[in-house]
Amino acid sequence: MERIEIDLDTQTIERARRLAEVRHCTVEQLLKEMIENLGSTAIEQDVFLGMFAEEPEVIDRMLEMAMQAREQHPLRQSGG
Repeated sequence: MERIEIDLDTQTIERARRLAEVRHCTVEQLLKEMIENLGSTAIEQDVFLGMFAEEPEVIDRMLEMAMQAREQHPLRQSGG
Protein backbone atom coordinates (compact mmCIF):
# COMPACT_ATOMS: atom_id res chain seq x y z
CA MET A 1 0.00 0.00 0.00
CA GLU A 2 1.22 3.50 -0.77
CA ARG A 3 0.64 6.55 1.38
CA ILE A 4 -0.17 10.00 -0.02
CA GLU A 5 -0.82 13.38 1.56
CA ILE A 6 -3.29 15.92 0.24
CA ASP A 7 -4.04 19.48 1.30
CA LEU A 8 -7.72 20.37 1.54
CA ASP A 9 -9.39 23.52 2.70
CA THR A 10 -11.30 23.34 5.98
CA GLN A 11 -14.73 23.31 4.34
CA THR A 12 -13.85 20.41 2.03
CA ILE A 13 -12.32 18.23 4.74
CA GLU A 14 -15.32 18.84 7.01
CA ARG A 15 -17.69 17.83 4.22
CA ALA A 16 -15.63 14.70 3.62
CA ARG A 17 -15.73 13.82 7.32
CA ARG A 18 -19.50 14.33 7.53
CA LEU A 19 -20.07 12.27 4.41
CA ALA A 20 -17.84 9.49 5.72
CA GLU A 21 -19.72 9.53 9.02
CA VAL A 22 -23.09 9.28 7.25
CA ARG A 23 -21.78 6.37 5.17
CA HIS A 24 -20.24 4.70 8.25
CA CYS A 25 -16.72 4.63 6.84
CA THR A 26 -13.44 6.47 7.11
CA VAL A 27 -12.42 9.37 4.89
CA GLU A 28 -9.84 7.06 3.33
CA GLN A 29 -12.51 4.46 2.49
CA LEU A 30 -14.75 7.21 1.14
CA LEU A 31 -12.02 8.49 -1.18
CA LYS A 32 -11.22 4.97 -2.36
CA GLU A 33 -14.88 4.32 -3.18
CA MET A 34 -15.19 7.66 -4.99
CA ILE A 35 -12.12 6.95 -7.11
CA GLU A 36 -13.38 3.47 -7.99
CA ASN A 37 -16.79 4.87 -8.98
CA LEU A 38 -15.27 7.67 -11.05
CA GLY A 39 -13.10 5.11 -12.81
CA SER A 40 -16.09 3.46 -14.44
CA THR A 41 -17.00 5.87 -17.20
CA ALA A 42 -20.45 6.49 -18.59
CA ILE A 43 -19.39 5.04 -21.94
CA GLU A 44 -18.61 1.71 -20.30
CA GLN A 45 -22.06 1.71 -18.70
CA ASP A 46 -24.01 2.98 -21.72
CA VAL A 47 -24.52 0.19 -24.25
CA PHE A 48 -25.39 2.57 -27.10
CA LEU A 49 -22.41 4.89 -26.62
CA GLY A 50 -20.18 1.91 -25.90
CA MET A 51 -20.82 0.62 -29.43
CA PHE A 52 -19.16 3.78 -30.76
CA ALA A 53 -16.23 3.92 -28.32
CA GLU A 54 -13.76 3.21 -31.13
CA GLU A 55 -15.59 5.33 -33.72
CA PRO A 56 -15.34 8.99 -32.64
CA GLU A 57 -15.72 10.23 -36.22
CA VAL A 58 -19.10 8.48 -36.49
CA ILE A 59 -20.31 10.27 -33.35
CA ASP A 60 -18.98 13.57 -34.72
CA ARG A 61 -20.87 13.04 -37.99
CA MET A 62 -24.08 12.09 -36.17
CA LEU A 63 -23.82 15.22 -34.04
CA GLU A 64 -23.18 17.36 -37.11
CA MET A 65 -26.24 15.90 -38.84
CA ALA A 66 -28.40 16.48 -35.76
CA MET A 67 -27.30 20.11 -35.51
CA GLN A 68 -28.00 20.68 -39.23
CA ALA A 69 -31.45 19.15 -38.87
CA ARG A 70 -32.15 21.35 -35.87
CA GLU A 71 -31.13 24.47 -37.80
CA GLN A 72 -33.35 23.54 -40.74
CA HIS A 73 -36.33 22.33 -38.67
CA PRO A 74 -36.42 24.05 -35.28
CA LEU A 75 -38.36 22.24 -32.59
CA ARG A 76 -39.84 25.39 -31.16
CA GLN A 77 -41.49 27.73 -33.61
CA SER A 78 -42.94 31.01 -32.44
CA GLY A 79 -46.22 32.36 -33.70
CA GLY A 80 -49.36 30.56 -34.18
